[in-house]
Amino acid sequence: MKPVRLVIIVLFCITSTYAYSQGASCNSPHVLALDTVSRNFTVSPTSGNAAHCSSSEFNGSGKITVFSFTTNASGSCVLVHVSASSPVQAVELALYTGCGGTGTCSGLQTTSSVCFIDGEGYWAPAETYTLTPNTTYYLRAWTPDPGTLTMSATNYSPPNNLCSGATFISPDATNDNNSCNKASTEVTPIQLCAFSLENTAFYTYIVETSGVSSVQLNSVNCDNSDVGANNGFQIGFFVGSCGALTKISCATGSGGSLSAPTGWLPAGTQVFVAIDGTAGSNCSYTITAFNATILPITLKYFTLWKRPDANRLTWMTTSEKNFSHFEIEKSSDAVNFIRIATKAGKGNSKTETAYSYDDFEMKALQYYRLKYVDADGQYTYSNVLRVSRDDVTNTKVIFSNHITSIFALRIIDMNTNDLSIKIIDNSGREIKSQHVKINPGENSFNLNTGSIAPGFYYMILSADNYRRTFSFVKS
Repeated sequence: MKPVRLVIIVLFCITSTYAYSQGASCNSPHVLALDTVSRNFTVSPTSGNAAHCSSSEFNGSGKITVFSFTTNASGSCVLVHVSASSPVQAVELALYTGCGGTGTCSGLQTTSSVCFIDGEGYWAPAETYTLTPNTTYYLRAWTPDPGTLTMSATNYSPPNNLCSGATFISPDATNDNNSCNKASTEVTPIQLCAFSLENTAFYTYIVETSGVSSVQLNSVNCDNSDVGANNGFQIGFFVGSCGALTKISCATGSGGSLSAPTGWLPAGTQVFVAIDGTAGSNCSYTITAFNATILPITLKYFTLWKRPDANRLTWMTTSEKNFSHFEIEKSSDAVNFIRIATKAGKGNSKTETAYSYDDFEMKALQYYRLKYVDADGQYTYSNVLRVSRDDVTNTKVIFSNHITSIFALRIIDMNTNDLSIKIIDNSGREIKSQHVKINPGENSFNLNTGSIAPGFYYMILSADNYRRTFSFVKS
């Protein structure tokens, strides 16, 4: 009898945090994945001085750890959260545009370098600095001692950078930060009791009972590039509508918390609040409105992504109370909206819930909004999203996503005479191609797909100034 060999396999649990050995120079940086996941990085043994921060916390030789990130095709703002290991130690994050042959970072962007005296906070490029799309940048982290840096990063376009995207607030605290916000042109500094505006964020609420309402900021933590950051804000209150705001009051304050009241206002008044960090500080905070109606949901974000075959709407709630459903509405003029879909809510929830909807009927210019409907039939609207697409006309392409031996295709209002139809598989291999003549109005075609094997495929329609890709399943 042959001996029996026992093979023991040991499985190790892998979590979302790791200790990395890279980061000693920009030739071998830690790569920051822009996916919001927090990861632990061991501080590099490389020694050096702070690049820009000059207060006593940053004096002398410390440890240098280099990170890199690559912007997306839109050059969106990159938002990074950093936290140093205990005991608390200062952190400098300095932005560089290049890497030299010796592994030394080059192209220091002084205004986009942030000094975290308490070792924790948000980094983003300066409000005056624009990131180049599809480009790699370097963040040089300085700490006085060895240890661990916990980092998370994401592409982030703040929805409340404009009045039209103002975030609804209520007596329930909302967590936010203004690090990627830009200076507002919709309000003036004097309307916020400020000398200048750098990173303005807009909020809104509805007065519940006639009288004075107020806004409270708590857990304020601010940092900026000149190490003189204080936890200060300038706040302006407005009524009216976006594009025609009327100031009612403003206030300033500093410290870990700040309260600002309005004057007497009748119940049902919609108040817009614009806040700006002192001296352009990147700040995190909670914001609460008192004497404000309680919303059926707390919306964290509502955004739109341009997919090749659809406009994808995504949104997330952090809480839902007695909530029924969302109605997704669309408009071609931002005035007259129609309902195109409904999404059921969670009813009552205190956890983050993500939603999405794909609109395949795209036009060159579209507007979208959400209608929040609670269980009692009361409703509120979200901010309005605008999307402009140079890659589409008002053409409608209609077909079933699941086909058998015949692919029935309808094309309406396509502004071309000749159209190329290609079917490719997942590997990009062309399976079938056909050229057809297009007439004004509606066109119908039946493509013979009987010889195509079952599976997942793409259909590419192309003509002068037109190209669209659609997915379908052959069964």
